[in-house]
Amino acid sequence: QRGGQAGGSALGGAKSLAAMAERAGADAGGGGQRFGQQDRDQNTIRVTNISEDTTEADLQDLFQPFGRISRVYLAKDKETMISRGFAFVSFVHREDAAKAMDKLQGFGYDHLILKLEWARPSAPKDPSQEGTQFRSGYGKALAQDTKEKVAFASNLTR
Repeated sequence: QRGGQAGGSALGGAKSLAAMAERAGADAGGGGQRFGQQDRDQNTIRVTNISEDTTEADLQDLFQPFGRISRVYLAKDKETMISRGFAFVSFVHREDAAKAMDKLQGFGYDHLILKLEWARPSAPKDPSQEGTQFRSGYGKALAQDTKEKVAFASNLTR
């Protein structure tokens, strides 16, 4: 009788442990992600005055000697894919980021002088401001709501 209960308990325990592990994984994934994001923001350096020729690999090589890097983001123009002149370098440890900042502030790189500062955490998005005023993506260049019929589109609705 007791062995049966233990067996049943162990089986039930396995099910509940699996369920708990699954729930914990889901909870840790959400919470851990937020925590990880916060950590990354605290360990991130904003690098400005970067030349157009600079790549993520160049930045990785430049910052690697100071410690383990978790992420390099180089801002690029969406159409030309050319550097926009700034990047974010995230370190695993803040002390490593501080060392890099200390040594590379004002460093001459690719004929430009780098400027480094602690990255500010991105502001949470306001749900009321989520969409833009212009739905087309063309800004004011394309009318949004007109009461006039568009002649060239009338042949599509025959």
